[in-house]
Amino acid sequence: MILKTEQHKTALFFALRYLFAKKQHNIINVISLISVLGIMVSSAALIIVLSVFNGMEEMIGGWFNAFNPDFEITLVEGKSFATEEFPVAKIAALPEVAAVDEVVSDLVLTTYGDRQELLRLKGVSEAYIARHDYRKLLVDGTFDLYRGEQPCTVVGNIAAGTLMINLRSYDLLKVYYPKRTKKNLADPTSAFSTRTLYPVGVFSTNTDNDRDHIFCPIEFVRDLMQYDGQVTSIEVQLKDYRHYRKCQAKIQEIAGPGFQVKNKYQQEETLFKTMQSEKLIIYVILAFILLVAAFNIIGSLGMLILEKRSDTAVLRSMGAPTSMIQRIFLYEGMFISFAGGLAGMVLGACICLIQQIFHVVKLGNGGNYIISHYPVSMHLADFLWVGVTILVISLATSLIPALALKKANLKTNRL
Repeated sequence: MILKTEQHKTALFFALRYLFAKKQHNIINVISLISVLGIMVSSAALIIVLSVFNGMEEMIGGWFNAFNPDFEITLVEGKSFATEEFPVAKIAALPEVAAVDEVVSDLVLTTYGDRQELLRLKGVSEAYIARHDYRKLLVDGTFDLYRGEQPCTVVGNIAAGTLMINLRSYDLLKVYYPKRTKKNLADPTSAFSTRTLYPVGVFSTNTDNDRDHIFCPIEFVRDLMQYDGQVTSIEVQLKDYRHYRKCQAKIQEIAGPGFQVKNKYQQEETLFKTMQSEKLIIYVILAFILLVAAFNIIGSLGMLILEKRSDTAVLRSMGAPTSMIQRIFLYEGMFISFAGGLAGMVLGACICLIQQIFHVVKLGNGGNYIISHYPVSMHLADFLWVGVTILVISLATSLIPALALKKANLKTNRL
């Protein structure tokens, strides 16, 4: 055991000496430098790209988190359910829960003037609006659900633009929804329930919700859709979202198998899975580029092995095993890789910090973007993943010339 430890120390000593010592053939230094620079640039690119993806994900997630509830409870099959049959009180009694709200929502046909649009009508209470602080999403008007006895609506900014809603006029938004009772086929207009809403505000979340969502009183929606004591979903607000996993399991157990409980990210599952897939694909592509850059190490070590044949012969004559000589060149290759990888991660972190502070890289020259610059967010996990990738690639590329040295030694011994 002590002998093996000494061999490792000796191999490390020679590897460090060869790393900094002047080579007889200058081409070895050139190839080693190219290897370091290639790994450095690839590592920096990995850190920068992954950090930009993190920034984009956090930014988009923040937009959706400002709009979506902490948990949304819906039926696995079906559209609506009676609140009397659902254990609302048990969920509200959980210590992690701040509030439980009833919501009625569905697609409706809306008309404003000579324009019409299919939108998602979301009926909520006034307490719900105040609790979620939706007023900070307003871009025009107010977030009132009633003006006197007249039910009001707040419309997403894209939907408001499509319908050309004018908050300064007294025009009403007409809402049409198919009747659940028997219909008179002789009179198609009788197949729809028709109500009116007064537009009082326009909100913006910078998401697709601006395209198709409008808010109104829950009593209005129940009357329109003929839902007596029924809801389409229950929304839960937590006191602290950091412990959402445990609370989600508790709520799912209380709700039962007939209901599904979705957290903020599961409500936008397709979007976030797409972003994660894109991040993974970019990581794999840049890792392959890093692998190609690391292959220069094979040529550098191969030439170093030829140059140091006299040194290895002396070491063998002194009783050094082939495994120790292999370790010398294996460590040499890994030192080259780690030098480039460490420099690349430091360079990538510095570039990300500069972008975070000074916003150097802009999103175009015009003012048509929601943000003016690329968002960046560095995560420790990304640095660990890049470090592990460099370790694996450097080990694989350094093993090739080291194993070739063993084969060459075996042939020499046979001769």
